[in-house]
Amino acid sequence: MVTTNEYANLSDNEKTVLGIISELETRDKDPKTNEITISESLKITLTGEGIKKLKMISEKNIDSDSAINSLIAKNLVVNDEIGLKLTSFGGKIGKVIRSKQMSDWYNKNLLRCAKSKAYTLFCEKVFGKNLYQFNVLDMDQLETLISILSLNSNDSVLDLGCGLGKVTEYIQLKTGAKLTGIDFAEQLILWAKDNTEVNEDMLEFQVGNINELVFPPSSFNAIYAIDTLYPTNVDDLGVTLAKLKAILKPNGQLGIFFAQIIESKEQQHILEPNQTEMAQALKDNNLSYTVIDFTQNARAIWEREITIGNELREMFEKEGNLDLCEERIADGENCVYRIDNQLQIRYFYHVSRI
Repeated sequence: MVTTNEYANLSDNEKTVLGIISELETRDKDPKTNEITISESLKITLTGEGIKKLKMISEKNIDSDSAINSLIAKNLVVNDEIGLKLTSFGGKIGKVIRSKQMSDWYNKNLLRCAKSKAYTLFCEKVFGKNLYQFNVLDMDQLETLISILSLNSNDSVLDLGCGLGKVTEYIQLKTGAKLTGIDFAEQLILWAKDNTEVNEDMLEFQVGNINELVFPPSSFNAIYAIDTLYPTNVDDLGVTLAKLKAILKPNGQLGIFFAQIIESKEQQHILEPNQTEMAQALKDNNLSYTVIDFTQNARAIWEREITIGNELREMFEKEGNLDLCEERIADGENCVYRIDNQLQIRYFYHVSRI
């Protein structure tokens, strides 16, 4: 357990750098070069020089060398022949910092999206309906999820990482099921509670962390996760799936959208539907599944993000939200590049009759 004092004794710069190292440690590295892909145009090693290249460091004018030296002196980080890595103690504090940084980031940027007329139009044009999507979920994927789960008014359903809650609300209205949405970003949950229009007995939003699920056994008929079960959010995928399995009722279901990304073509076997990190974790939990490949569907969505983002650039800029637009364009370009180079795949995993 990390105490408040241990966290508070770090400077803001130390917290920022420790959070960055913690997040980068979760990413796959090129087995030959140890490089981590940040974007199509930027690959770094987890070293002091690599961290200096990150936009967050340059924009905040952070003296990352000084912060790293201080973290090493406090036994939170070590620097070996490969690069920087967290100590066991540093990993515990880094986990706390990373969670807070991510929560703050989502609170800030998704609430900006909710207020942006440009982002509303962006979602309508890219995804087919504005549900404030901040992933790659279009209406084809969403209707597939609803159809496969085949929910009804007798079902109780958990949305893992509900964000602003509009997808959760859409599914509730479409199916009549009781939906519970959780997210670790508190301000998003508050927004969702104030901006959804269904009977509160059938739609509930709670602040919750995927790594600390508190629901009793057999709470839900179905659980779905739309691009949330990744190393940046989940400490141990196998452990998390075991917890989800425990809170599902007999004959319950899981619906999971999951993108597998690799760093080199030598790892391409991991892109096979039965070899991804998700598939391995499901098998480790004795969960049988079926898979739908949404890779080309997702590629088309990312192409639209690039096109529509450029079309709406001026509108975003007038709102003071140009960075939101540019991030979506950059994300689209990176994902199209990875798909075309066989470095990324997108699947929907369905687990039934648990």
